[in-house]
Amino acid sequence: MRTLVYCYRSGQLNNWLGLVKACVFPSVLTSPPLTAETFPYERLGERDLIYIALHGLPGRDVLWGDNQVVALDATRIAVGPRLRKGAVVILEGCYGLKTPFPEAFLERGAAAVIGSPVKTFDKLRGLGQAGRAGSALVKALRQGQPVAKAVAVQAFSILKRIVMGETVIYR
Repeated sequence: MRTLVYCYRSGQLNNWLGLVKACVFPSVLTSPPLTAETFPYERLGERDLIYIALHGLPGRDVLWGDNQVVALDATRIAVGPRLRKGAVVILEGCYGLKTPFPEAFLERGAAAVIGSPVKTFDKLRGLGQAGRAGSALVKALRQGQPVAKAVAVQAFSILKRIVMGETVIYR
């Protein structure tokens, strides 16, 4: 599974570890130093899985890296390369589904875009809730599970943890 990972720089180790846990060994692009102007958009068309862990806000057409560096622009994705057949995009960051990014990726041929419509939580050291969810989704997809089943299993896992009394924060 050819994977592209792009995240805020302070989350580089975390995101890499989460994907290694899912048996994916990617190189990780970070912002900074990359910006929306310097990001290699052409690479999106070469990957089966696109994993983006950047900061977002509802309705905004950009995502941010550390220090509020504009890291990715939905308008550039919308005119970028076609994605590979079956490509899946995971938007791990806050409000990913409330931005223009899902539509831009779907227009470019993504089979699915998975993300959150709310604020997500992760840790700088170790996997937080968003990182664990992303890692589990990648692992399920890598094992050949259909996207809908992988998402459903992860949703069930979250509900089970709530029922078992684990603190799971979702707003």
